[in-house]
Amino acid sequence: MTTPLPPGAAAPLARAIVAGIRHAVPEHAPLFDADAAEFVAALLSGSRPAPVGRTDAFRRAGVAEHAAGGDLDRLSRAYQAGGRRALPIVAELGRRADAGVVGAGVDAVLRCVDILIRLSTEAFRAAHVPTATDLRRDLVRRLVTGGPWTDLAARAGWQPPERVVAVVVAAGARVAPFTPGMLTDLTAAPPYLLLPASADLTRVLGHGPAATGPVVPVPEAATSLYWAQRAWELRGRGVLPGDGLVRWPDHLTTHWLVADELLTGALAARSLAPLSGLAPNQRAKLAETLDAVLDARGGAPEVAGRLGIHPQTARNRLRRLRSLFGARLDDPEERLGLRIALRAERVLAAEAESVARTA
Repeated sequence: MTTPLPPGAAAPLARAIVAGIRHAVPEHAPLFDADAAEFVAALLSGSRPAPVGRTDAFRRAGVAEHAAGGDLDRLSRAYQAGGRRALPIVAELGRRADAGVVGAGVDAVLRCVDILIRLSTEAFRAAHVPTATDLRRDLVRRLVTGGPWTDLAARAGWQPPERVVAVVVAAGARVAPFTPGMLTDLTAAPPYLLLPASADLTRVLGHGPAATGPVVPVPEAATSLYWAQRAWELRGRGVLPGDGLVRWPDHLTTHWLVADELLTGALAARSLAPLSGLAPNQRAKLAETLDAVLDARGGAPEVAGRLGIHPQTARNRLRRLRSLFGARLDDPEERLGLRIALRAERVLAAEAESVARTA
């Protein structure tokens, strides 16, 4: 059973809480007067009078914070600061009475602060009348989290297109206004847009850096945003091009190869193991030649032409590759594995080089 607060303990605790709040939000200090302290004392003692008139300072604080363009987090922190100011008094009460009073006092303070936050939150939200911009931002957030969105779309006046594409942009990016069907959340990290699939991306985005996801039906917008964010991340790591618009369909193989980088690295290491014992320069030349061999239909002359080397040099390298890989060079399945491994190695090497340049 919870130990009750000692008689008369609620009043000093309430005064401490209100003093802490007044200090944290001085512009609202006139609201938190003696009546507010009496209201807090009633909460601490376990009775909650109806929050009306001057005792309802905390609802009026929510309205005032909204009118000032503030936010709920700031008020919540102020109430929590007031609660912390009361804790030394709780500790002193425990020394004077018994240890159980400390737990009761802490519980009462936490419960009180929670109620104060709820009162201001309710008033703040009731005072907020969403604008068309608010509704459209809420709509796009609902769409990309997979929540119900049709009612919100109607309130926002958004006519859903058949298919959409998500686009991630840089912070502060300029986006063409008045684009039909466009939804944006430019406060997200990173910022993103949701556009009809038919939109002219160059007109909307200009030539700034951006990354798209796949074109999808509206209910699958979250999937498009996931892949757009993934492409943006790979762009930042140097795996995908860093300039202009990175279009998701143009880099499907890269997305596939880096979907599981541990597996990709293991595949490259196993497939290209015959090259592992060579000196770096020799290995690079033979890997380049192997890539040309896998692409070529002819022999040494075609490989030489692709690489811009002398045919005899190509023949020497081909003999060396044959000694290293043997019959694998003639097996269609092995050739596919080697081709994938070489591509994977290039992707991983591109990232390593990017990291080295920025280190």
